[in-house]
This record gives sequence, C-alpha cells and structure tokens, in this order.
Amino acid sequence: MLKKLWSSYHQWYIEYSGFSKGTKQDDLSYFRDKLFISILILILPIGLISYIPSAIIGIILGKWFVFYVDTIAFFLICFLFFNNKMSLSLKKMIFSANLFLLSFALLLYVGLESSNGLLLFMLCVLVTLYSGKKAGIKTVVYSGFAYLLIAISFYFKLVDLTVFKDEVFEVIGIVFINNILFILMTVLSVSFLVDRLHNALLKENQLQEALIEKHKNVLIAKERAEQSDQLKSAFLANISHEIRTPMYGILGSAELLKDYEANNDKDFKEFVGIIEQNGSKLLDVISGILNISEIETGVMKINVTTFNIDETISTIYKLFSLEAELKGVKFVLKNNVSESLKFIKSDEAKITIVLKKLIENAIKFTSKGDVITLSIESNNSELNFSIKDTGIGVPKDKMETIFNPFYQVDITNKNALHGSGIGLSIAKAYVKLLGGNLSLISKEGEGSTFMFSITTHLENQQNQQI
Repeated sequence: MLKKLWSSYHQWYIEYSGFSKGTKQDDLSYFRDKLFISILILILPIGLISYIPSAIIGIILGKWFVFYVDTIAFFLICFLFFNNKMSLSLKKMIFSANLFLLSFALLLYVGLESSNGLLLFMLCVLVTLYSGKKAGIKTVVYSGFAYLLIAISFYFKLVDLTVFKDEVFEVIGIVFINNILFILMTVLSVSFLVDRLHNALLKENQLQEALIEKHKNVLIAKERAEQSDQLKSAFLANISHEIRTPMYGILGSAELLKDYEANNDKDFKEFVGIIEQNGSKLLDVISGILNISEIETGVMKINVTTFNIDETISTIYKLFSLEAELKGVKFVLKNNVSESLKFIKSDEAKITIVLKKLIENAIKFTSKGDVITLSIESNNSELNFSIKDTGIGVPKDKMETIFNPFYQVDITNKNALHGSGIGLSIAKAYVKLLGGNLSLISKEGEGSTFMFSITTHLENQQNQQI
C-alpha cells in the first residue's frame, strides 16, 4: 500500500515539475538533476514531520527564534517544491543557501551542542552529489569562512555571542577545524567515487555501443553470407540442369552406338562402354550437386506413394552384391520386416537414394575381408535401418562434420579421393524429409554403423517443400 502511494506521489511530482532529460545534457548532469528532484520529493514530507513538533515545542517554550528559523526554512522548501517555473540550477542554489543559513543559525542560537556540524556535513555531501565537486568544495570554503568569522568575533568580542560565554576559544577552534577537515575529506571522497562511477558508466556505454555495432556488422555479414549461399545454390542448380541436358544426349548417343554396324569391333565396344560408364558417373555427380542445391535453397520436394519395401530392399541388395563381391567384401542382408508393414506410404525414390548412398559409402571405406550388414527391423509404425561395416571407421572429431556437403573424412586415403563428398549430406537431408534422423556410431579402425528410422505412413506430405 505504502509502496503504491509512494510510487504515485513520485510519478505525480515528476509530471508536475516537467522534469526530463535535456537534449544537450550528458548522463552525469541528468543523474545530478534527478537526484536533486528526488531530494525535494523526500525532504517535503520529512521536513513536515520534523517541522510540526519543532514549531509546537518552540511556541510552548517561548523559543521564538527557533520557531521563526524553522518556519522560514520549511516554507522556503515548500516554495521550491511547488514552483515549477524556476530553473533547477536556481533551485539548487536557494536550497543550499537555506540549509547553510539554517545550520549557522542553530550554531549561533544553541552553540556547540547544536546539530550544526551534522547539518553542514549533509549539505556539503548533497551539494557535491547534485552540483559537482567544485560546488561541494565551495560550500566547504564558505563554511570555513563562516566559522572563521564566528571565531574572530568571539576572540575579539566584536559581537556579543552569549551562547559561547562558557566555552574556551581553543575548544571552539578545534571543533570548527575538525568539522571543516572532516567535511572536506568526505566531499573529496564522494566526488572521487562519483567520478569513478561516471567513468565506469562511460566505459560501459562505449562497450555497449561497440557491441551493438559489432552485432550489426555480424548481422550484415550473416545476411551477405546467406545471400551468397543462396546465389551459389541457385547457380549450382542452374548449371547442373544445363550440364545434365547435354549429358543425356551423350549417353543416349552412346546407347545407339552399341547397335552400330561396327558392333563386332571390340575396341569400338570398349570405347562406347567407357563413354557410357563415365557418363553415368558424371551424371550421378551432377544429380547430387543439383540435390544439394535444392536442399539448401529449400525447394526439395517429396512424392509419397504406396510401395512394397521388401522389393525395394531386394533390388538394392542385388545391385550392390556384385560390387561388394568384386572387392572381396561380404555383403549380408537381414530383413526382419513383418508382413503387415511390407507395404508402406513414403517416398520410394528417396529411401532408395539414402540406402544407396550409405551402402556406397560402406563399400568405399572397406577392403577385402571386411563385412557390410544391412539390417531392417519393423517396430509398430516405423522401419529401423542399420548399415554396419568393419571398415576404417570415422575419427571421433569428424563424427559431425562428415555430414557437411563436400566434406571428406580423410583426403589422404585413396578411396576418399573418389567421390564428391555430398552423399552423406544428401542422405541425412532425405531421412529428415522422411520423418527420421540419421545417426552414426563409429570407432576409428573398427568400422561404422549408420542408423535411421522412417515412418511407414507419411501422411499429407505429397510434394511438400522443405
């Protein structure tokens, strides 16, 4: 309740006084002005609470001087508080002079037992905070000068200071000097602290501005990199199309040449075979680049159909069995798909490509005597695939990077030099499109196992773009 009332009171006075940061005002000046406004907001209720009992006691005891001084000081504060036309700098001067005169009025009326020293100490600290180091030191100098005048007047009896009649001059001098030195030390300490805080704030602002600028530069660089990647992918997609068209013509012509009149010429047939074989390899590379481009630009599509996964797996197994046998690698198939899950709804072409890429990779990095095992398990509405080999394996620090486009684990390996380095990245992207995730378990020198799962019912995703 009190917090809510105080917040409302504070907000009301900020709006009433029209306080806001000036266009040419630095952060420190704004902080000092805001501090002074806060002092006014605090001192009015506190001053009222202090003034009422003080005025009543002054009237009862006949201490009219105290009553008049307190009344003038309090109403001057009220004047400063409610006057929203006066500049803050003038308000600061009047407020400081008010406390200064009140302090020495109490000293001259009450003597050394008054709260003069405490009031002066508070005044000098506040002046240092809301007006700066110079203003604080000036207040200390004015206080010292006032103390000096009082001491001289008392010593030479220039003025009747009955309040000090029982005091010794030396004691008065020591009290005055101690007050001034203590206040001066405090003012210098407070000003030093404010300067350090201000410098720290400036450095923080500079760092924030530098960080903001760096962040902007990073965003600009990121946008440029993304644009560059998009342009690169678009270029690769376009150039792949351009190259693939004449390649089909070359391969078609090679097919026709097989039935040419010179079909009994062994050299002729060998050359046609070379054209056909290498043309097919080149076409596969171009198709892979095109697929990567479509993946990166987000235009890759899937085509969901219902097909027999057993037939697909069997075709792939037969396709690579001969290649593995020629290399001396044993290729084992473990198909444990249940009868109820033989027909699935998915993208057959992409499943075929994923398996081909993973098996090709296994054959590439195995050698004579190694074993490759293709395992398929059915689990409710999922098919779990595993391609395990006993080849060279993948180093631990390369486990993630091998899925990056155009990356090859070991370019010093002669097998690694054959291939574009995009097979695994295509496989991973396709598996994700099919609702799964491709993972790898491997140990260098012992082999690798690639695993992925796909749903058997890929619903409502025909021709969906990624």
